[in-house]
Amino acid sequence: MATTIRLKRRGAKKAATFRIIVTDSREGTAGASIERLGLYNPRTQPSLVRIDAARTLHWLNEGAQPTDTVRSLLRKTGVWKQFHEGVDPGSLETAIVEIGPPPGQRGTSQRPKPSAEAPPEPDPEPPAAEAATEAEAAAPGDAAEAAADAGDED
Repeated sequence: MATTIRLKRRGAKKAATFRIIVTDSREGTAGASIERLGLYNPRTQPSLVRIDAARTLHWLNEGAQPTDTVRSLLRKTGVWKQFHEGVDPGSLETAIVEIGPPPGQRGTSQRPKPSAEAPPEPDPEPPAAEAATEAEAAAPGDAAEAAADAGDED
């Protein structure tokens, strides 16, 4: 059977995520997949790639041909190098290879998330106005006398 490792689009409009699957190369794009090997989310910063390395190496050894995009993802994760070095899929220490953002920062938006802290409240009055208010509060009689003296000078 001629098999291909390719991407299968998932997600909403303008919010694509992809599954990395093995499928029969004679099937169309809507054809059933044989096995799901991992996922790829290009919307995170940096992109999230999670691949089952043992199963991917198994299928590459069976003759499955990856598409160009999947081949580049395999190079980024190091699975392609393991394939060319002849690593046995059963001897892998970790079966799942993952690159991308840390687990706590796996949002699907490229925009930074708003901070959890509330922004500081703005001061109700500028500092100069506070100084004038404090001066009037300290000597209310002096301000009234100064206003009365200013009226007498005319």
